Amino acid sequence: MGDAFWPVVFLAMGLLLVSLELFVPSGGFIGLSAAVCLGLGLWNAFQTSTSLGTTFLLIDFVAVPVTVVVAFRLWARSSLGRRFVLGPPDDDEVAVSHSAGRIEELIGLDGRALTPLRPSGHVEVRGRRYDGMAESGLIPRGAAVRVVQARSGQVVVRLVGPSATTPPPAAGDPPADLDDLDVENPQLI
Repeated sequence: MGDAFWPVVFLAMGLLLVSLELFVPSGGFIGLSAAVCLGLGLWNAFQTSTSLGTTFLLIDFVAVPVTVVVAFRLWARSSLGRRFVLGPPDDDEVAVSHSAGRIEELIGLDGRALTPLRPSGHVEVRGRRYDGMAESGLIPRGAAVRVVQARSGQVVVRLVGPSATTPPPAAGDPPADLDDLDVENPQLI
């Protein structure tokens, strides 16, 4: 037996326990045992000679991170690791529900406001629901709208039809869309 026998044994046990820590849930006990083994290996190496201890210290600084990286890569491929590590998204997951090209096709088409646009809400064009934004002002629910622009995944709409020429309400008149308010006593507003 050479002078490096026990330091090599403790180093090998420590590296094995470091990699085993990822695969076996132990509450840190295996990791603590790995640290003790690596420490004992260094202690034995330094007891033999300072040059052997320095050599094992350098080996530890290289071998422990390499072992951790290799163990993580193996763990990510294991059945338990695949449950925790996210994989790349599928092609159908990356595609948004309405790409910019399809939204651009809606410019100039008419639809209706599904929600009040103050200034944003939802509009329906060609029977599909889109995020919409009023070009200016407020647009009540159910009003006829025309798509004038596509911007940031939203359609920008303008009020069209007879509602566009309706005069604004007088200062004392209640808002036209009180049915959207969720209050028990509208007089308190």
